[in-house]
Amino acid sequence: MRKSLPVSSYSALSTAASSSRLLNCYAEQLPPDSQLPVALVRCPGIDEWTTVGTGPIYGMLAADDLLYVVSGSKLYSVTEGKTVTELGSIGLVNTIDMERNDTSVVVVNTPNMYSWDGTTFAQVTDADFTAVGANDVEFLDNYLTFTIPGTGQWGAFDLGSSTSYDALFFATAESSPDILVGHKVDHAQAVLAGKTSMEIWENTGASGFPFERSINGRLEIGCLNGRTLAKQDNSVFWLANDYTVRRLDGVTPIRVSQHGVESAFRNMTISTATAYAYSQEGHLFYVLSFFEGTFVYDATTQEWHERQSYGYDYWRAQAHAQIFGLELVGDITSNKIGFLTRDVYSEWGDTQRMSWTYQPIYADGRRAFHKRLEIMADTGVGLTTGQGSDPEMMLDYSDDGGVTFTAMPNRSLGAIGRYTDRIVWQALGSSRVGRVYRGAVSDPVKVVIRDTQAEVEGGKWA
Repeated sequence: MRKSLPVSSYSALSTAASSSRLLNCYAEQLPPDSQLPVALVRCPGIDEWTTVGTGPIYGMLAADDLLYVVSGSKLYSVTEGKTVTELGSIGLVNTIDMERNDTSVVVVNTPNMYSWDGTTFAQVTDADFTAVGANDVEFLDNYLTFTIPGTGQWGAFDLGSSTSYDALFFATAESSPDILVGHKVDHAQAVLAGKTSMEIWENTGASGFPFERSINGRLEIGCLNGRTLAKQDNSVFWLANDYTVRRLDGVTPIRVSQHGVESAFRNMTISTATAYAYSQEGHLFYVLSFFEGTFVYDATTQEWHERQSYGYDYWRAQAHAQIFGLELVGDITSNKIGFLTRDVYSEWGDTQRMSWTYQPIYADGRRAFHKRLEIMADTGVGLTTGQGSDPEMMLDYSDDGGVTFTAMPNRSLGAIGRYTDRIVWQALGSSRVGRVYRGAVSDPVKVVIRDTQAEVEGGKWA
């Protein structure tokens, strides 16, 4: 029998409902004339680029052919040639957001803001601003805008300025008594995220504060954490207050998550949530991280997978900037910056473990006998030297729905040039409740899973 490949992480809801999980791999849609609809491909690794400061890397911003980095408690600039320049201190880190206008780069370290104009780095000390502070910062029509902590208000610096603020230059998102947790600018509109509601505002040229709420610009849904707002695929994504992930389509918050990941979100520490977006090889990713795990939505296939760094529950890459022709990411555990690439399958030299978990084979209470399992993958992918010169695939199985697993002997993925090797396990015993198989690869080689075949008497795939 042929077993369809898992195409999404869904196992968090219930192992009885679904055991499907993709870790450090995702589904690649194949052309219409292909024998099979999808393949599983390994997520890109992270190659070393440079180090900045003492770390951790809390934020990165591309501006004027320079990369700006918050590492530890300081702001740095980095050239394409990797020359690192310290610009100044931002103090003990709370939450970080970065933006730029035509003259300056600014860093919000809630509630404070710091400005770099190419010559001078300084904290914003305008008395009207320091009286309120900022959650975050965005750029809209040559205004630097920000939400005010603990209120339903948002404001803007003077036109073109990053240091001067008028105490009357603010407004309240007042269609609902709510506290703003963040905002994001998209299509020349400000999407204001409250805890239980959201509003869309635009520049109408009104006297005084020039922004007003758009027609029909009120959403009956909120945001659990403003740091989960991110732009991808010409839209805004966020973690909503009903524990779904939403995508803004006009004025409609479209649900893009599914029950499995939503169940997982409810067990996460929401205060640690962060998000960013990046694109690679036609895939448009929204990356949502918590201290307990990292979940990735692929807007191209509309499926979810997970990322995880070896030895951690989450993915270490929690800052991102696209610059110098690279997708750069920063390490939240050190001072390292790297770039995402398919030329390596490790993370800053550390192991990247890819695994995929199938839906169960069950036998309606009878005993099923598992005679043979073959995983069709590209073989002969071994490296010339070192780890990965004789790569192996691991397999384990669970007879309790995916709660505990038993390991089987490893099978070779083929040394370089051994393209006809087959990956087969035989005499796999029997099961009664339902058997779940899980494959994995830790060697730093390219992995493409094309199909799976099983010979089972008395059982069938879920």
